[in-house]
Amino acid sequence: MRLRGLIIITLLCTSLAGAARTQAHTPAASLERGPCVAGPGTSAEDTGLECATLRVPLDYADPAGEQIVIGMNRLPARDPQQRIGSLIFNPGGPGGTASPLIALEAAGLPLFDPQVRDHFDLIGLDPRGVGLSTPVRCDASLWNDAPSLFPQDATGFAALRAHTQAVGESCLALTGPLLAHLDTVSAARDMEQVRLALGGEPLNYLGLSYGTQLGATYAELYPENIRVMALDGALDHGQRGLAMLNDETRAYEDALTRFAVWCAADITCALHGQDVLARFDALVAAAAAAPIPAPQCVASGVCRSEVTGDDIRLGTQNLLLIKDPVPELGIAGWGALADAIIAAEQGDAGDFSREVATEETSHLFPELAIACADWQTGLATWDDLAAYETFGTAIAPHTQGATQTWTILTGCMGWPVPVANPQGAWHIDGAPPILIVNATHDPSTSYLWAQLMREQIDGSVLLTREGDGHTSFFLTGESATRAAITHYLLTGETPPPNTVVPN
Repeated sequence: MRLRGLIIITLLCTSLAGAARTQAHTPAASLERGPCVAGPGTSAEDTGLECATLRVPLDYADPAGEQIVIGMNRLPARDPQQRIGSLIFNPGGPGGTASPLIALEAAGLPLFDPQVRDHFDLIGLDPRGVGLSTPVRCDASLWNDAPSLFPQDATGFAALRAHTQAVGESCLALTGPLLAHLDTVSAARDMEQVRLALGGEPLNYLGLSYGTQLGATYAELYPENIRVMALDGALDHGQRGLAMLNDETRAYEDALTRFAVWCAADITCALHGQDVLARFDALVAAAAAAPIPAPQCVASGVCRSEVTGDDIRLGTQNLLLIKDPVPELGIAGWGALADAIIAAEQGDAGDFSREVATEETSHLFPELAIACADWQTGLATWDDLAAYETFGTAIAPHTQGATQTWTILTGCMGWPVPVANPQGAWHIDGAPPILIVNATHDPSTSYLWAQLMREQIDGSVLLTREGDGHTSFFLTGESATRAAITHYLLTGETPPPNTVVPN
């Protein structure tokens, strides 16, 4: 799921994973250095930021065939004498770009713990199809001309399926063969090529949200090459579509309910003392009856000019991802959701508006394309979708299933290439202790998924944060959870099994 965010299945069977461990490695290519784009007001020379690309096989079954480019940046450790190694970072998604966050760190924004910054070269590796790497391309105007993701009859379903199929066909026409090779197994093999090209040191890895799926997939393929691996905001890749919808929907509904309780009790919330859930439901109903304008989107052109009730239910999950503000990342925290509800009631619903694609390399395209490579969704008929809509409303009367999972289930209908990496259980053994971290009330990656991941990684340790929000590494202020992750990255020492820390 995405960090912003911030969205979701693997598996190689045991025999395939074993074969991957014993087959000859694809010879590592050399990094090709190139110019960098640093943060605002600085140059790469000022910050020490370095950028490079690496050519890797499009299809690892044909390593001598067509090649694609993997792009990355590197920020060297501040204390070369105490350097531990390179730390490859993935912020989530799928489709999230790591390189901009490393560029922000280089520009002086303190995103990473100072000890991590001192001891590791930070590697912002953009997976295949994403960011600095060979991109996914789709027809932006076709993407933006989208019908409702929650059709109310067979006619609406037919329109949605025709749209998703047309979008997929445009992606295939513009992207070419890469579209069939965007799966997480291929991305994990790319990461191994990057590790080798960086000098072959044991892997240090920090993955958030979807980055936990990428990390676990790498651990299944190359357990012996890992030094440390921290997986924050766990994504289980072993579930059918309905189970995934169930878990994320319940997590999102729980987070909205907890937001309402917080807002009623905290005087800093603009809806303090109000029946927040009633206000939310009334706003959704009003927007369903007549879309609410989004003037800021008209001016910017980066989001939809009108907002429906479905948009509000979808957009609210993003506003719940991080409870406390993270100014460095432009995240305003839960208080912004209360402000957004009030603004929408007054006629400006821009904070809930869905983003539009402004170019054929929009980040929206790999977010969907990678998910479609990894998840066998199973939706084929109006009866199927109607059953899922009924289910979502039954288990979550306020949010009604409007999750990132829903965008995958509907968006991958009629996808033009086969699922390369269908879901299944991981079988991971032979790695050093892997640290899994999850909040009990994460609105995106269910706490259940962290427990399921722990069961699939032999010797792993789950650190539980009793609290709210999606992922823990970028928490602000004093944080026992972030401190434990940092200590693990530096030393390889995990907390005791089943450790629970307060928010």
